[in-house]
Amino acid sequence: MATEAQKRAHKKYCDKTYKAFTVNAKIAEYEKISEYCEKNGVSKAQLLLRSALYCIDNDIDLGGNK
Repeated sequence: MATEAQKRAHKKYCDKTYKAFTVNAKIAEYEKISEYCEKNGVSKAQLLLRSALYCIDNDIDLGGNK
């Protein structure tokens, strides 16, 4: 079990290292993503983060602005 000092240190590290964002999805889209993640053993956070970085790294335009 972690001591209070370890918990504080971990929180300080996470606050400095990570930043969270929220996504709103229609129920049908959420369910589709959830099913995919369950079937493939990946978390929704991993799927969305990896998908976003893939699009950025491969210059994929999802907005039709190019």
